[in-house]
Amino acid sequence: MSFRPIRYDSGRVTRLPAANSVAFLKGAAVEDNGSGLLRLATNASTEVRYVSLETITTTVSGQLIDVLETQGVLFDADTDAVPAQTDVGTLADLATNSTINPDASANDVFYIESIIDTATTRVRGYFVNNIS
Repeated sequence: MSFRPIRYDSGRVTRLPAANSVAFLKGAAVEDNGSGLLRLATNASTEVRYVSLETITTTVSGQLIDVLETQGVLFDADTDAVPAQTDVGTLADLATNSTINPDASANDVFYIESIIDTATTRVRGYFVNNIS
């Protein structure tokens, strides 16, 4: 399960420093850990600015990893439950660093634009970032 970019402009891929001993999976949502290093996002995350583009376990603090900036990028995203038509047009939370919870809206990090497939619990949408 993961977030897969559907449409994005070139130039959104970058290498950023990550925290030590983190097992990043390709397509996982990542966030700043408050110390300028990336870590995996959680269901409590309020902003997802990057998605990992590689599967790697960091071995040192500050190790550079490839990430995709999420602002303005359309994603094919897995959900933790079957999405309902009433979920379209709503904001949802992360369930994990690789899935959306279409029924939760406490943190509102992902906008559900449409349902791709209810059998595989996939939606299409955007991360909502509070960039100031």
